[in-house]
Amino acid sequence: MPFRGSDRDGTRQSGAHMNEQASSNPNVDERTPTPPVDLQEVGTQLMEEARGHDSGRAALTLTPTGGGPLKQTLLALCAGQGLAEHPSPGPATIQVLTGVGTLTSGGDELRLTPGSWAPVPLDRHAVSAEEDLLALLTVVPGTR
Repeated sequence: MPFRGSDRDGTRQSGAHMNEQASSNPNVDERTPTPPVDLQEVGTQLMEEARGHDSGRAALTLTPTGGGPLKQTLLALCAGQGLAEHPSPGPATIQVLTGVGTLTSGGDELRLTPGSWAPVPLDRHAVSAEEDLLALLTVVPGTR
């Protein structure tokens, strides 16, 4: 599935309708996919994007609501990369689609493998990728 604002071949598409959507909600842009979303297909594109960044990571918000109850983000981390320790913006879960990684918090480590799901600690935590990792993060923002 191409990103919103792209033709099927992934090239950029222009149009007032797209710009109008993007300007009315700061979380919507030409990269936001149109539902239904094939997570594997979009994830493959996102992993390619991550490989092109010095940080070795890329993320894409799938639920671009301005104040909705959930925020879902597809996260791609290249092997050996990760998210440094940080606090959670609210109750959250992580579901691994592909790859292997580790969720750490307060000295505890949780191994993440394909198909695994885990709550994300509200305490400071970090995520690292042992293999290229594609995961779906779900957060209830602002309820901390």
